[in-house]
Amino acid sequence: MLFILYASVQAKAHYDTLRMLEQIQLENQKLQRVNENLRNELKKKQQELEKAKQAQNNNTKVAYLTFDDGPSTNTEEILAILDRYKIKATFFVIGNNSEFGKQMYRRIVSKGHALGLHSYSHEYRNIYTSATAFHSDMEKLRQLIYKATGQKPKIMRFPGGSNNHISRKYGGHSLMQTLIQQSVQKGYKYFDWNVDSQDAKRKVQPRDVIIQSVMKESRNKKKIIVLMHDSQIKVTTVQALPAIITELKKQGFSFDILSDTSFTYHFTLEPPYF
Repeated sequence: MLFILYASVQAKAHYDTLRMLEQIQLENQKLQRVNENLRNELKKKQQELEKAKQAQNNNTKVAYLTFDDGPSTNTEEILAILDRYKIKATFFVIGNNSEFGKQMYRRIVSKGHALGLHSYSHEYRNIYTSATAFHSDMEKLRQLIYKATGQKPKIMRFPGGSNNHISRKYGGHSLMQTLIQQSVQKGYKYFDWNVDSQDAKRKVQPRDVIIQSVMKESRNKKKIIVLMHDSQIKVTTVQALPAIITELKKQGFSFDILSDTSFTYHFTLEPPYF
């Protein structure tokens, strides 16, 4: 009798356990469905946010001020102006192994600006004789900057731009195409420009011409990469900079630095450029 009673109790306990496990399984299935619904909702919201962010980015006006051929004493003045307006810019520098040059590399970085490569020598007759000569010159600059700042820039600008014709004279018609392909393979991101300040068209371009050129070429654009120069002779570029910043702000532009993930602009790679 006791055995039968014990067996009955055990059977009931087993049955209750099975029922409890079934209930737990049902609850788990419900939770899984709820979690799946939540994941789908979260994914949907993320997609909506990404679309909204993309739309906002497309409608946001951003100016990337870039300065080639420094550093020089003009670079110091430009850094002071940028500080005054609390904006950042990008400096595509050349080689300057003096203490002043290395100090300027460090100041550019410490101020939160971007540092890019523009060749060590900037001598077309040397850098554009071959791919080997070009990459050797660029690496020399990269190592100089690394020793001075601890940074190894991955952004660059070809002297004369990616569609320059003068390279043909020294390295042939296909050299630039080769350099572009090899530079990208090495992990560099290169930048041309879609707004030219015209400060390189003359040895010393009048201040007002520089301002007017930037304003004219930036009209009806959402993203602009502005080409300017901070070599020693470009004093009128420094003089024009405050007005350029002020006028671009009036047009609704904010300012940012170039990076390997930022907006870029490339000249066409089709003939007749190559």
